[in-house]
Amino acid sequence: MAKRNRNLVSSIMASQVSGKCIRTNMLPKDFIEDVDRRLNFKEIPVILAKLERHSSLQRFNFSKCMRYIEELSHFFTETMSVSEMFYSENELPVYTKERARIGQVLNLFGGVEIVVQILFYPVTYGFKLCKLKPSRLQQTELYLGCLDFIHNICLVVDGVAVNLAKRNELISHLFTLLEQKKTFSRALVVLEDLFGSRKEIIDLDRIVNMRKLINILDQKQLGNFCRVLSFTLSDLESVEERSTLLAQDEVDRKGMSQKDVADNNQATLIGLKEFLPRIVRLACQPMVERSSHFLDMVDFQTFLQDVFMSEGLDLESDEHESLGHRTLRSSFSHIQGHIHEVMHKVEVFYVLCLFLTGKHKLIVQKKLSEMRLIPGMSQLFDKMSWLNETERMNQDLMDLEIADHECTPQTALKIQFLRLVHSFCDRHENKHLLLTPREVDELQELYVQNDLELPESLTNTNRKLCCTGEKGLLSKILETLIRCPPTAPLRFTLPGKSSCLLGSSNFYVKFSLRFWLSRAIEGFLRGRASVGDQLFLIKRGLLEHLVDHITSEELKPKEILQSSFDLLGELMKFNQFAFIRFDQAISTKQFEKFVGILTSNVVDSNMLIRCLVLSQEHFLSSPLADFTAGAFKLGSLISNWEQMIFLLYKLINSITVGTLTQENVSCLNTTLVFLMFAHRHGKLPAYLMAFVREENIQKNPGFILTNLRLLLEFWKTHYLKRGKDCSALEQSSCISFDHWKQVVDVLLSDSSYSTSVLHYLPSSCMRGS
Repeated sequence: MAKRNRNLVSSIMASQVSGKCIRTNMLPKDFIEDVDRRLNFKEIPVILAKLERHSSLQRFNFSKCMRYIEELSHFFTETMSVSEMFYSENELPVYTKERARIGQVLNLFGGVEIVVQILFYPVTYGFKLCKLKPSRLQQTELYLGCLDFIHNICLVVDGVAVNLAKRNELISHLFTLLEQKKTFSRALVVLEDLFGSRKEIIDLDRIVNMRKLINILDQKQLGNFCRVLSFTLSDLESVEERSTLLAQDEVDRKGMSQKDVADNNQATLIGLKEFLPRIVRLACQPMVERSSHFLDMVDFQTFLQDVFMSEGLDLESDEHESLGHRTLRSSFSHIQGHIHEVMHKVEVFYVLCLFLTGKHKLIVQKKLSEMRLIPGMSQLFDKMSWLNETERMNQDLMDLEIADHECTPQTALKIQFLRLVHSFCDRHENKHLLLTPREVDELQELYVQNDLELPESLTNTNRKLCCTGEKGLLSKILETLIRCPPTAPLRFTLPGKSSCLLGSSNFYVKFSLRFWLSRAIEGFLRGRASVGDQLFLIKRGLLEHLVDHITSEELKPKEILQSSFDLLGELMKFNQFAFIRFDQAISTKQFEKFVGILTSNVVDSNMLIRCLVLSQEHFLSSPLADFTAGAFKLGSLISNWEQMIFLLYKLINSITVGTLTQENVSCLNTTLVFLMFAHRHGKLPAYLMAFVREENIQKNPGFILTNLRLLLEFWKTHYLKRGKDCSALEQSSCISFDHWKQVVDVLLSDSSYSTSVLHYLPSSCMRGS
């Protein structure tokens, strides 16, 4: 007896050290029963002992395994009310402490390992040793029971999903279960659980049935499948770990990035002939028309209150239930179906965005153009609810105030739609497919009227692939932006990992419909400035709208303000007509307010500031230019020496190497644009000396120039390894990257040169240099 007790203690201690669970076959029956009774484990260890006994190779008993798995799964559902299915602000979803305790007991006594073993049993051993071979339907029920158990325990016990996600053989098996219609949904949910916890991206080349899945899944299943595929197409884990550019470089330096795996997975899917065509059909597929009762806001709110008050809703019909309750039940079912439809489309849009921002962007853009993605999205735009008066007065049911506006399907759908438009046309020659053939003619006429050379990309636009109807997708987005309220805050969850609707409970970001509408139009303009494209949008009132929005009285979040300044910068860059139109559109009072907002928010307005500097230099160097800095109102910001140095000081002081991100690194690049032109005109020493004077005024010698030098050193190491970013700088500024690098080298040269930052630094600040 003493020896048995010592062995038992050793087993328990070993499990605590290793982190492995205690299998019930390692424990005496009387001990299991005693522990269960003392700690009120609800006979879970006893049931697990029976399950393990009847799932062994020699004694596999199908009916008993099914019965015990059902009993165990019942523990997960018996304590959950319908109200717990909804999401709170802090936990997604809300699980009771009791359910968490049950999950921990199940895991402690080896429940996960036992059920996973049973899940594998049919493919590993078959049922040859069973006295009664189960039917195919019974085998499916066994799979479903195991999958439900694994999903539920992943939700309530930390670490289970992480450990299971490391088992590639389990992931491969789950992919085979996707082939069966009856096991598809449950296997997909478990894959989401595992991929959401897995740090390494799975290599799709190792999934032997990937091609088969793409061919056999129906459209609805493929939409769901995109949710899992999204985990394999982007290095989301390393993105989380590199919130700053410094952290990003560190991840790359250590070789921790899995970008190559994600790129290879994208190539694998692109190589599957049917994949992209099916995804495009899904993306452009019209939404099912909603019935009138779907927008009955008051009834639905009352219905939800009834659900919460009664601790749930019995989804089974009752012959005695009232007509009103039956109607509400029907409404709830209708809403559920629509939510699923919307979220399928969101996932499809997101997957397409990943392809359009990946290594194979150009190939994908060409294919999507030929598949008529843009005309399809233009038609879909008309079917979506954007800013109609009914929606403003009676908020869409899908945007109901549940969980404090955390994340709603309609919000996600609109934002992913606009992100996809932005990703498609960003710096790409096929961007003019966002126009109709008539609008293409109009754009070409603008070039002719203003004696401008037609861009080759416009001349080569395939009109058969353009939008149809009177207005193209670009015009529709622009009209929606102009009608959009000054601030329309929406909260959005970026897809990826595990969240209430899209996938990431840790990635709530306050965006707005206005922000993404602006971004979509900005994507059309980005790259080399195209005067015709700018005039096309100016003609439709965009410039006046942006001026009015920036100077309006409404309080605007910084993201909204930045998006308006960014768009205005792209709209005016190198465009003499735009500067004249700006002066005509803005009153003296508005201009004073505009300048005040711009100078007090340099991080948000820096792209417009860069536009002013680049445009002034362009006008001065143009052989046809009769347009100087003093000829337009905004020119005073950069033609006035004190004002210009003040802007530069604020730009440099707004960032440090440690705080640089993908969003604010533009402040450093705008600073460099100032300094490049100063170097060109032989004024670089004067600029650097002005910083010294500002340091002396603030009685803090070297604080500006030390920060500038550190930023330049980082810039050099960061950009030299990023060809895509270098190309973007070249296109947007019309300055070769070699020249960017040359001026940085000049600024970082030794102290003997008057154009060097070191030349002006006090000796006390040079010790660490």
